Amino acid sequence: MVGIILLCDASEKDGNWSRKCSATLRIVFQKSVELLDPSKGFYNKDKDKVKLVIDVIVEEPKTEKFISDPNKSNGTLSMEIEKLSEFAREFILSERKSETVTYVKEMPWKILADIQKKNENNEKWLGFFLLCDASEKDGNWSRKCSATFRIVSQKSDVEDFKKEFNRKMVFNNETPCKGRNDFASFAELMDPSKGLYNKDEDKIILAIDFTCE
Repeated sequence: MVGIILLCDASEKDGNWSRKCSATLRIVFQKSVELLDPSKGFYNKDKDKVKLVIDVIVEEPKTEKFISDPNKSNGTLSMEIEKLSEFAREFILSERKSETVTYVKEMPWKILADIQKKNENNEKWLGFFLLCDASEKDGNWSRKCSATFRIVSQKSDVEDFKKEFNRKMVFNNETPCKGRNDFASFAELMDPSKGLYNKDEDKIILAIDFTCE
């Protein structure tokens, strides 16, 4: 038999934590014989694999200790760019913006990625930026941040491709977006040997670890 278990791997946390979750587990408790039957549609015989998925909704306890602090000084953002091959064929300055918002120093932050042209050959590059999406704030705000921008590795033996911005970047109403317009060329990014591009799922994963004051 095959089972799927949802594990909260919190060995590095202190003992005073709790989460309530609801979940949908797929391909649960299938007999191995049935699971390996190609006619069932669960088993990819050519690649000798099955795909297990858990959809999770987490409810945090309603106590002060567990309420997210919007005034925290650091955060992490991530975004998947799906259908990357289609995105790479779009016009210059076409963009993708993360749906998830992380609040740091009481400001909302997102990832913004776009298509840039670097040279006369019209070679396309990935622009990768940290965006303070503060359109609803008044104009008199400013934050200084340092950040590490990462393209997350899709292979266990390959490290993330990253660039660090240790010098403080100043964000304000006039310049709410900072990063690199030449983070990586799409030709290099989509080279399977680099380990950054999931060709089967046609996607990459972007992440930013940042600290603000």
